[in-house]
Amino acid sequence: MTSTMPKKARVMIGMVAVASLCPLFFGAANWHTPSWPELALLMIAAALTSQLKVKLPGMASTMSGNLPTILLGITQLGLLGGLMVAITAAVAQSCASGKLKPVQVLFNTCTLMNATALAYAVYHSRFLTASVGSVAALAMAAAVYFLANTAPVAGIIGLSEEKNSFAVWHNVFLWSFPNYVVGAGLAAFASQFTTVGLVSLAALIAVLFGVYRSYRMFVGLVVEQSVPPRAMSMAAGR
Repeated sequence: MTSTMPKKARVMIGMVAVASLCPLFFGAANWHTPSWPELALLMIAAALTSQLKVKLPGMASTMSGNLPTILLGITQLGLLGGLMVAITAAVAQSCASGKLKPVQVLFNTCTLMNATALAYAVYHSRFLTASVGSVAALAMAAAVYFLANTAPVAGIIGLSEEKNSFAVWHNVFLWSFPNYVVGAGLAAFASQFTTVGLVSLAALIAVLFGVYRSYRMFVGLVVEQSVPPRAMSMAAGR
């Protein structure tokens, strides 16, 4: 795949990968022993929620429901623990596609790591927490995560498919922003608990599954209405 990929796209993937080493090394250097049961639960939840994927209409990218678990990793664990949750989510999301391409797994994983690190820095900023409170800081962290996650994806799609990257990002924004708002709200609610337990995570996954089903149904209706009847009948006859 990399041999057919434009040089600019390969350079961008390399830059994203190199950038992800910074938070990884910083997290390892400042490692604090986490609550292992909570870390394990969040990693399992990240793997499960990453299976809730919806393909965005007319685009090569997908949207998954792992945001709340990643944000909980940011609020409940240290940087390295949050990165471990993000890595789990990225790998599980890549495996759910059924087509494992190493360069895509690398790019998706490093992108989620960078987005998680930036969101972690925003949420744990003493200035923000003291000025606006933890809930507002989490909302800002979610916004930063959204930008840091979607912008590189739009950029690589634009470079690989010779499209306008901003136009691609705009489409991603329109489709995925409501999902991020819901995910951030769920994470903000769950983060009010002292620790995240099995019951709270099970409830969170149940709500996310409901959101996923609603989103998938809505996207299906939009796609159905955008396909001409002739093309639909031909597809049904295959």
